[in-house]
Order: sequence, then structure tokens, then C-alpha cells
Amino acid sequence: MPLAKLSSKSQIVLPVKIRRHLNINPGDTLEIREENQRIVILKAPTSIVDELDQCDSSIWKNYADELLISRKEWDE
Repeated sequence: MPLAKLSSKSQIVLPVKIRRHLNINPGDTLEIREENQRIVILKAPTSIVDELDQCDSSIWKNYADELLISRKEWDE
């Protein structure tokens, strides 16, 4: 199990294996909460659209193109 040490500035470094596996990059926002005397760190979604992109359902694929088509039809 990887360990991290809290620095004098109360900072921690996430192990590279975990960062790579979860695709966590510099500048990403992380959600930090306490649950049952544990610290839970989650990668926060950058937007709802990004979350929809990660859905396995094909219903969300190409939504941006379909949205543009619908907007053009609406304007006509």
C-alpha cells in the first residue's frame, strides 16, 4: 500500500501509480471529504458534459453534434 507524508505546509503527494490510473493531472480539482474517520479523495468532474462523456451508454455519444443540428433546426 503506497504511503504519503503530510508536509510542513499540510500538502500531500499522490503516488504516481494512482495518479496515472485515475488520470489525475496538475490543475485537476479533487473532492476531499471525511467518511467514518477516513479521508476520501475523489477526482472532481470538470463539468457535467465531461461526466456524460464517460457514460458507457451510446445515447450520450455525439451529443455535441446532435445539439448543434437541433439548434440550427430551431433557428430555421
